[in-house]
Amino acid sequence: MPKAHHLFAATGWTLNAAMLVSLFLIGVLMLAFGACALAAAGFIHLPIPVQDMKDLQDIPLQLILLAGATACASGVFLLALLTLMLLMTARIVKTAEADPFIEDNARRLMQIGWLLVAMQIVGLTADMIISMFPKAVSDHVQAGFDLSPVGILAVLLIFVLAQIFRRGAQMRAELEGTV
Repeated sequence: MPKAHHLFAATGWTLNAAMLVSLFLIGVLMLAFGACALAAAGFIHLPIPVQDMKDLQDIPLQLILLAGATACASGVFLLALLTLMLLMTARIVKTAEADPFIEDNARRLMQIGWLLVAMQIVGLTADMIISMFPKAVSDHVQAGFDLSPVGILAVLLIFVLAQIFRRGAQMRAELEGTV
């Protein structure tokens, strides 16, 4: 069992590190969102080199900055959802060494499934919003992601796994009740 303990410890450490990186990236994207939003509103001036704007010369700068703010906002939402999923996974890993088949883990897996659904919705919504901008802008800004069969499969598998954990917790409770 010592090797399993090391595996759980390494997994927990990795999940905590990933949460810290996600929180850092959320902070960076929030600063970028603020800068884009303030510049689009005309409160500050962002020095953008002319050579970076050569493909977008006919597009008003405010529109480009608004698209950037939209992309940053969607990134903040997606990373926040990812951070919550990492937190739930870390809590499951903490219980895995003793007894993973508990009702709390089934609930956490259901929450992870719904967070995955929310990520798909946020990503698709951001892509739809960005596609409303002129093509010259939407070609240069990536705000979300496409609907993926792998993402849909992951959501379904997480929901099935949650039910397996729920049934395992029920079976354990029944077994303890009969002994």
